[in-house]
Amino acid sequence: MSGETVLRVKDLYKRYGDRIVLKGVSFEIRKAEVKAIMGPSGTGKTTLLKCIDMLVKPDSGRIWLEDLELTDPRIDIGEARKKIGFVFQEFNLFHHLTAIKNVMIGLTKVKKLPKDEARTIAERALLKVHIERELWDKYPAQLSGGQKQRVAIARALAMEPMIMLYDEPTSALDPQLTGEVLEVIKELAEDGMTSLIVTHEVGFASEIADEIMIMMDGKIIERGDPRKVIHNPRREETRRFFSKILKIGDESR
Repeated sequence: MSGETVLRVKDLYKRYGDRIVLKGVSFEIRKAEVKAIMGPSGTGKTTLLKCIDMLVKPDSGRIWLEDLELTDPRIDIGEARKKIGFVFQEFNLFHHLTAIKNVMIGLTKVKKLPKDEARTIAERALLKVHIERELWDKYPAQLSGGQKQRVAIARALAMEPMIMLYDEPTSALDPQLTGEVLEVIKELAEDGMTSLIVTHEVGFASEIADEIMIMMDGKIIERGDPRKVIHNPRREETRRFFSKILKIGDESR
């Protein structure tokens, strides 16, 4: 693994009205590293990802993508976002476009690539996430949830991002479809894609992540080797969190 830092977040704060959602969050991700963020709902995980992509402007703190400071008001945030892939919970595909055109649209509209070149890149991305050729001209309504999410991953991947952000990418899927999406994310990580993943999938995080960060009440309260954090946490809050979600996982089997 390279020691090159791809993403650096320093002392990030975000407030909505009287509620402080992020309270001094700081961490770094190196090239080809995979970090997972876990924690109860409402603790600021999604807001953190949106701040990194500058979909939400933090109130204070700084974010760097390599040497580019995303929080510098002088930067062209549209250009900066080309370097960040974001995969949302709810797919966010264009319903009036086929699978392949959903992948092509960023290449033609944002990167201004010719359609032939964009299609070649889109085809490569769709194959990478195991979307068969017979599905390329299907519309989102004709695809399963897992297929839609894999198309969404292909769309982000086609832009050749420096880092992929995943916001609970399997939360809207049933267990069978969850497995196929997680396998794609794992394969991309094994190929060296730098990744930051918000997930509730404990086994997956344990297998794929170089580090797990536990967020509660807007702060990272514990971080470290996944197996140690999950099975032998230092903090009582972390212990209670994993005890609860592991019990829920057992009951759902």
